[in-house]
Formats: sequence, C-alpha cells, structure tokens
Amino acid sequence: MALTDRQAVEVFHLHFLRQLCSGPEKGRFALKDGCNLRFFFGSFRYSEDMHLDVADVPAFALKERVSKILAGPAMTLPLRSRGLVVDSVSAPMQTETTQRWKIGLSLQGREAPLHTKIEVSRRPRTQEAVTEPVDGEILAEFQLLPLLVPHYPLDAALRQKVGAMANRRVAQARDVFDLALLFARAGGSVDALLAVRENLPRALDRAMGVSWDEFQAHVVSYLRPEQQAAYASRNAWDALQLAVVERLGSLS
Repeated sequence: MALTDRQAVEVFHLHFLRQLCSGPEKGRFALKDGCNLRFFFGSFRYSEDMHLDVADVPAFALKERVSKILAGPAMTLPLRSRGLVVDSVSAPMQTETTQRWKIGLSLQGREAPLHTKIEVSRRPRTQEAVTEPVDGEILAEFQLLPLLVPHYPLDAALRQKVGAMANRRVAQARDVFDLALLFARAGGSVDALLAVRENLPRALDRAMGVSWDEFQAHVVSYLRPEQQAAYASRNAWDALQLAVVERLGSLS
C-alpha cells in the first residue's frame, strides 16, 4: 500500500504512540487535540502534528525517552517497511512546562521531506484521561495491531477546544471544524461547557472570524480524500460555521 503524505505522518504518529504508551509510565500521558479526535472520535481530518499532556515525568527523562524511541529499532524498522525514514529530529523547545520535537520524514517516492511536530505539555489534568483502543478502522487501514492509548474523553475535549478557540491570538479554521464534530458527538449534552462559560463569548467571536478561504486552505486538504468534495463548496462551510456559531451562542 503506497502511503499519501497525510497517511505517512499518521503512520508515524501511531507508531510513536505505541512506543510511548508501552511502558510503566503510560498512564501519565494524555493524547489531545487533533490526533485525539481522529483516533477516538471519528474525525476524518488528518492531524499535521501531535499534542499530549504529561504529569509526573521530569523534562530530562522525557527528552531522553523520546530520543530513544525515535532512534530505536522498534520505531525505525516498522516505519522502514512502509517506506518511511526519520531523517531529522530537533528539540527546539525543552522547558519544564512544554517540550517540542520537530521531525523530518522521508517517504519513498517523494523528493521533498514531510514535517510534523510532537508537543508535550505538563498539566495536572491528565487524571481525566481514559485508556481506550484506537479506532479499529484506522489501524486496519494500515494493517496495525490493536493499540491502547490514554486520551481525553468527550467532555474534556470539548472544554479544551473551546478554551483553545477563545485564547488563540488568531482564529483557526480547524477549531471550527473540530468543534462541529464534538458538538455532533455530544448531542444535546454539553454540561461540560458550563465550567468554561467565560470562554464562550470569545470562542464565538473567533468562530465567526474564520473565512471560507482559510477553511479551504487549512482544513479541506487535510480531510480524507473521499470527504474533500463534500466540504469544497462555500455552502458546506457556511452551514458548518453557522451550526457552531449557533451552538456557542445558545450556551453563552
């Protein structure tokens, strides 16, 4: 199976999670944001980068562990079998609150490298995480074995997404798309947002500020190919944005 660029990055993310979550400290991590929605909530938007929270793991210990994972045979050999090689790794941010790695991947048959980031933040809220299996359809697509990963459940993901929308300096089209998915999954139950009610007016303002051009440039190309046509029209974007704006407005 020849991988697309988006699939190649996703395969890398999945293999990294398998290694990170295989040790005794796996319960101290929590997958969040786009990868969480993709692997556990049925999102068909590929995530460019991977974000996690961690608690009670010193920064120096995590840096060493990530370095070993990225260079170890348990990571490199399965990737090589898919035509993927980790070409470059840098760690531009390594503080006590945030650690970030930038990864360059080479994919067989592709001249330009692929890029992704792994960002880990220290948060006490990892206690909210639940450990569950990654979506079986995604794993089957890549012929991967079952994978258990700690991640944030729906209520926590909703609060985090609204908080992210409210506190960004620049509105992000992916936030609107992701929140539409989370609202659909939550149905009528959004009690979790009562805890972040003060963020709702700002999140509403950000959602209204995203343009169709931004959605086309930063979201549609990251959707699964069979879904791209459905979201390529202005009408589809208007309907999605309106649904999110109305839901946020009803809660504010």
